[in-house]
Amino acid sequence: MTTGIILKEVAVYHPSKIVNNDYYLNHFHEQGKNIEGLLEALGRENRYIADYEKENTLTMAIEASKKVLKKANLTGSEIDSIIFVSSTPEFFAPPSAIAIHHAIEGKPDAVVSDMNAACVGMIVAVEQASRTMIGNPHLQRTLIVASEQLHRYASKEEAVTFASFGDGACAVILEKEENKSRGFIDSAYKIDTNSIDKIVLPACGVSKLADVTMTAYDKRVKWENVNNDKAFLSTVELIEKLLIRNNLTTADIQAFCFSQLSRKNIYKIQEAFNEDIIKFPIVGTEYGYTGSASPFMAFERVVSSGQLNKGDYVIFWSVGAGSAASAMLFRY
Repeated sequence: MTTGIILKEVAVYHPSKIVNNDYYLNHFHEQGKNIEGLLEALGRENRYIADYEKENTLTMAIEASKKVLKKANLTGSEIDSIIFVSSTPEFFAPPSAIAIHHAIEGKPDAVVSDMNAACVGMIVAVEQASRTMIGNPHLQRTLIVASEQLHRYASKEEAVTFASFGDGACAVILEKEENKSRGFIDSAYKIDTNSIDKIVLPACGVSKLADVTMTAYDKRVKWENVNNDKAFLSTVELIEKLLIRNNLTTADIQAFCFSQLSRKNIYKIQEAFNEDIIKFPIVGTEYGYTGSASPFMAFERVVSSGQLNKGDYVIFWSVGAGSAASAMLFRY
């Protein structure tokens, strides 16, 4: 008997406020910087920005969780495990997953945990949860929700972060199905620590957050230019590894749901594989860069648009600060 872990449902939540490129072009023009080329390469047009007096990553995660449960016609009491994913959590403790459990009226014996694997976090969470569900007979459904407010911690002097980041959350429900050929298939990882000190949040480290000598700048994200060539090569390498191991080709894949950090890099990968650009959903133009949630926001787009049919193959990919990259193969 085979056990399939399917992506039953997906939902996106974003704040209501939209900020377009004009604001950021003018903002950096006043600093003597022209970022038009940067925004074009990254693929930015609009981004959603939260009301930081009222919204945080936990409130957004709760909204996304309620939304995906409604779409799946499920209640919180039918969820066996909850995983919250974020590199910008509102609290270190208690885990946000417990607060989500409370908000959705979860069952008393649910397994709850938080995860931070930077921008690759939601892929890691889905992969690890899928493997756990296969081996645990007591886990039928898992709710995974990634929520990021990277824009909140961006420096107003740094264009790649301040002009590129957006706020948003994405939730999925994994469900176990017996005797099914659909669901989670395989995954692969690539670690390269050469850039381990290039992207850091908070820049000063948590141990110094209470230090009165630390400025607001010190407490924001440190983002140094990172050579993306290795990340690009690792993308092709990881995907080819998955395809070879599972006797597939790129022609068999109907959607490549990638990190939305850089549209230019997505184009590079699409050209390397010589596949139709329609297979590479780009949603960073609308949402901005939403970190760990972004590959599944792209997945939600191909599902909601009807581009993806049951039984189609999907590859997810992202890379997180440090860096750790992961590719994952699913059959939807």
